[in-house]
Amino acid sequence: MSATSGLPPDARPAALSALERAKSWLLAFALLGISLLLSSSGAASLPLIDRDEPRFAEATREMEQRGEWCVPFFNGAYRLDKPPLIYWLMALSFRIFGVNELGARAPSIFLSALLCLLVFFIGRSLFGLRAGAIASFSLATSLQILIHGRLAVADMPMIVSVALAQWAILRLLEGGKGPWFWILWIALGIGFLAKGPIAWAVPLVTLLLWRLFLWRHPIRWRRLHLLAGSTVMIGIVSLWAIPALLATRGAFWTQGIGEHVFRRGVEAFDGRPHFWGYYLVSSLVSLFPWSAFLGWVVLSLRENFSFRSSFLLAWFLAPFLLFTPYATQLPHYLLPGFPAFFLLLGQAATKTRPRSLGTAVFWSIWGVGLLGGSFAVWATFVRAWDPSYHALRLALWAVGGVFLSLCLLALVAKTVLFGDASSSPRDRPFRIFPFLALGIPVLALAGAFWLLGSSLRTVEPALSLRGFWKDLPGNTVYVAAGYTEPSLVFYSRRQWVLESDESPSGLAFARTEPACFLRLRREIPLKDGFRWLFSGHLPERDLSSASSPHSESDDSWLPAGYVEGFDSARFSWVILELRLRPGAATMPPASGSGVSGEMVTHPK
Repeated sequence: MSATSGLPPDARPAALSALERAKSWLLAFALLGISLLLSSSGAASLPLIDRDEPRFAEATREMEQRGEWCVPFFNGAYRLDKPPLIYWLMALSFRIFGVNELGARAPSIFLSALLCLLVFFIGRSLFGLRAGAIASFSLATSLQILIHGRLAVADMPMIVSVALAQWAILRLLEGGKGPWFWILWIALGIGFLAKGPIAWAVPLVTLLLWRLFLWRHPIRWRRLHLLAGSTVMIGIVSLWAIPALLATRGAFWTQGIGEHVFRRGVEAFDGRPHFWGYYLVSSLVSLFPWSAFLGWVVLSLRENFSFRSSFLLAWFLAPFLLFTPYATQLPHYLLPGFPAFFLLLGQAATKTRPRSLGTAVFWSIWGVGLLGGSFAVWATFVRAWDPSYHALRLALWAVGGVFLSLCLLALVAKTVLFGDASSSPRDRPFRIFPFLALGIPVLALAGAFWLLGSSLRTVEPALSLRGFWKDLPGNTVYVAAGYTEPSLVFYSRRQWVLESDESPSGLAFARTEPACFLRLRREIPLKDGFRWLFSGHLPERDLSSASSPHSESDDSWLPAGYVEGFDSARFSWVILELRLRPGAATMPPASGSGVSGEMVTHPK
């Protein structure tokens, strides 16, 4: 059997007509605008989410401050978790947008839009214009992309690189010529610079799974030019890796790869137990609301299984195989395979009739999403909220708005994409106007994310203290105990001694210099919030009963008040105490800084 056995008849699609080209570019710009609108809404106001976002943003700031573009630093020490591509992109963004939230997030925002464009052109190439538009739109409006498409982390550059490499692999194996060789191997090199070996592992596992289990026909592997391509790929990585290894004396390998890749595979970094079904559940949430169309995707694969669809299925499943046995489990680890799911969804929407199985799966998953959104809204009305927590109430409205908007989007999409049971999908023309109805839930989504960002900004502890820190002397020593979130470093623009002990050894370094001491006095965890919602009881939070820190036994320390806010890393409400050594400040906190000398209050 030939290497292209089973290819669809349009493996070499004819040139588009002038009208089709115009429609294609109109759709491309519309999809680009939708992605940018959704990813940027609230991104400038939402405070950097602990712990990863402030680490990436601060490492970029320190790299620029040091003039060191090979090895990143955070809080004055090596940060060897990830290769440098995201730092380089953030540095460019900082120069355009400033050193702020939007500047940190702009690379991910633009790259998520680029990913949507890429998926559109892949889908158009593989299954036609309508399939490409559906694949791109569903990608842009899926929950995990809505979240990670705006975060200042390293995932989006890697995902774009993997998607481009996978498309190039498919085109080369189909006999494609021209630039596809260079696209493949340059994309893999850039992918490694974005997030390390995962950019190579996903295509490799895809090819193995596809050839050994899903498409057991001869493949002309020589079309990939593995030897020459590997030389190009390794050459790109070596331009950075060799100087970085020399500068760190091999630490970038032992820590960046050994610690943060291999060790995380055998030992969960957050101490959570390993659950084999974790990704089966988390993927349904991450892909929501489009996971509700999973039944139709399965039916489409059964009816239209081919060279291309089998490759896309292998691509989608590859991250599941890689990370299911991996000890550290996080929902966004599956993101490199998501473009394949949406391409399969695009194919299903153009080639599959509505069926009872698809409908049953749709209503089951859709109903769970509706319950989640309704619960978030219900929680804001079931109890009388203390004014101190008003921002969290608004944030819950926003979360409920996100889920309910996605549910509405799924209902409209079900009608537009799968609602006509009287005719074959192949006979249904592509109409623009029914798709305009999708704009209502899209605008609602944008509004919900704007509300989420503006509400959480008012209760970010590090932001509340920023006006106070700017008045402290330049030689002040900063020590934090109990509350050690990286946002302290980014928003203060200063180095900190961060320790979990209530009596930190870092205070020993502050004996002869002005110092600022911040410690966690009380924390209201999420479980207490649920207890309050269902029983109306919240444990008493009297700060006077808290154990005294080491600093209180030293008369040289002066109390400067309390600040309270939302810890996004632990999903808890925290109450922080601020103390100063004389010489660090002799004036009260600046107005509006969020610091209060009075005892904070709590809802009953």
